[in-house]
Amino acid sequence: MGPDNLQKDDTLLAADDDLDLLRAEIDALRVTLRDRELVLDTIAETTSEMIWRTDAEHRFTYMSKAVEKAGGVEMGAQIGKTRMELACDDFSRPEWRAHLNDLIAHRPFKDFRYTRSWPNGDVRTITSTGEPVFDSDGTFIGYIGTAMDITDQILTEARMESAQSSLMAAIDALNAHFSMWDRDGRLILFNEKFGLLNAEAPESCCLGVLFADHIQQQIKMGQIRSVNGRTTNLLEERLLLFNNPGRPFEVERQDGRTVLINEARLADGRTIVMASEITEQKKVENALRQSEQRLRDFGSIAADWFWEMDSDLKFTYMSDTIETILGVPAAELYGKTRIDLLPENFDAEAIAAHEAVLLCRKAFQDFRYHRLDVNGDQRDVSISGKPVFDDVGDFQGYRGVGRDITELVRAERALRKEKERAEEASRAKSQFLAHMSHELRTPLNAILGFSDIIRAQTLGFDRGDIYMDYANDIYVSGEHLLSLINDLLDLSKIEAGKLTLHEERLDLQELLAQSEKLFVGCLGDRNISINRTIEAEARYLFADRRAISQVLYNILSNAEKFNRVDGSITTDISLQHDGGICICVSDTGAGFEVDETNTAMAPFGRIDNPLTRNIPGTGLGLPIVNALVELHGGNITISSDIDVGTKVHIYFPPSRTCAQKA
Repeated sequence: MGPDNLQKDDTLLAADDDLDLLRAEIDALRVTLRDRELVLDTIAETTSEMIWRTDAEHRFTYMSKAVEKAGGVEMGAQIGKTRMELACDDFSRPEWRAHLNDLIAHRPFKDFRYTRSWPNGDVRTITSTGEPVFDSDGTFIGYIGTAMDITDQILTEARMESAQSSLMAAIDALNAHFSMWDRDGRLILFNEKFGLLNAEAPESCCLGVLFADHIQQQIKMGQIRSVNGRTTNLLEERLLLFNNPGRPFEVERQDGRTVLINEARLADGRTIVMASEITEQKKVENALRQSEQRLRDFGSIAADWFWEMDSDLKFTYMSDTIETILGVPAAELYGKTRIDLLPENFDAEAIAAHEAVLLCRKAFQDFRYHRLDVNGDQRDVSISGKPVFDDVGDFQGYRGVGRDITELVRAERALRKEKERAEEASRAKSQFLAHMSHELRTPLNAILGFSDIIRAQTLGFDRGDIYMDYANDIYVSGEHLLSLINDLLDLSKIEAGKLTLHEERLDLQELLAQSEKLFVGCLGDRNISINRTIEAEARYLFADRRAISQVLYNILSNAEKFNRVDGSITTDISLQHDGGICICVSDTGAGFEVDETNTAMAPFGRIDNPLTRNIPGTGLGLPIVNALVELHGGNITISSDIDVGTKVHIYFPPSRTCAQKA
């Protein structure tokens, strides 16, 4: 075989290989296509919607099996057709014109309705939603979307509308004045008789009017004379009855008619009001007397729940709202006295006083006690009640109301606590002013005294060496005065939120060494040793250089000031479990009581005990440190023991920890 034939065979073999690869790719695409169609079919079968797709000519290329199941139309009879070809509509309708314009412009459409005729003769209404699809070059290639058969929904809406019409006809046929108010107290439905009853004030019975405005207008026009025979506080009493629907009650109108009102609260919050003419039926008055008395008693006090006791002072009634407040069903309280329900540790004197009131059959107001609800939380309640007597004056029991005053009691406690805090702050500021007057006066006196000696040259004109010492004393006093003023300004700026942080990567070892140098002389004079350990992982901090330097300076300054001769200061900087950095400074100084910590941390606060009383300072160091640390998202804790020493832990969050290499 010659070279040409061998080359030709190689070419054929290569072509066969390419063909095999192409076939494999086609088979893979077919599998992918089948998988995608299977996914679409599965999604369609698990929802009530039909899924479809069209090509660039708006002809259906895919429909889920739900379409075939819904109408009994074989898929082959639908694929390749447009929506217009499948519809049985008037295509001149505005809705169709708008839909066709959307298709031409390749715009998405939503809830387009049209009708189709199934083989069994049914005409069904379909709603369709679609999104245009474009290829990677932006060329329109068709639509993909969903559809739903809403014929049954439309029929249901029609039946509901018919039922609504029938309901209105039935309401108009009622031999009563009917009105319905929504949960916000607005009129949403009424019959013709209600309109006629309020014909003299039509603006008070139009749809949307508030029940309060409706009643107020009627009272203003004199259409309501009294509720249950009363003539005062008509609006308040009527609204109370409306907001707490109960037994029927009577309303006397200006024209002499009396109507019986029945109100009911539906589960969704709506209220139905039925008013029936009872002018000629006053014989029911005796049967309703007890209910009317009950409503009058309840109406006299605004409350969270109502209660009733028998002549043995045992509960016979408790409104259901008690369960929402205490989590205890009302029925569980029946047969018990209030004394049975009081906590074991309740004030015996208060119990005796309350029992005395009950035995004397007197009314009482705002009897307070507390109970635990089902969650174990304490609920504070206030009880008011009045005795009930029958027609011959025999005692029948008590009726009353209860209020949940838990939030009120908490507010009172918080108010007392805030008052105490304000008084404490006021005392602290007074102490601070007294202390600062001394702190400021000392350097000022030195400055004025020494400068006056220099100005007048009191010691003679040839004592320059002494005058130079005095000038140095003036400089030192000025620096001390400036330090005091800077502390005050720093604290004021921090509290006003005006301090801006300039953050950078800081070397804590370098900053700590710089701060320690400032105390070398003081530490050496008192033979106080200073030690430090810094973990490599905790060496670098992202923070404001001036702020951290001031924090370290103030903490070391306190450790030096309050330390003893031959004592020690230890600084330990370590990485915490959460990745944050903790700076711990401990000393062997005077220490203080645990309950003095808040004083030490408060602005202007200074601990006043024999060990620290004579040590100079303004009491601003720790508050400034605390404020600067909090600005960095950290916190500070202090532990101390008298005559043992103090430990200050300064914690910074993980976000401020920097890696060892920049």
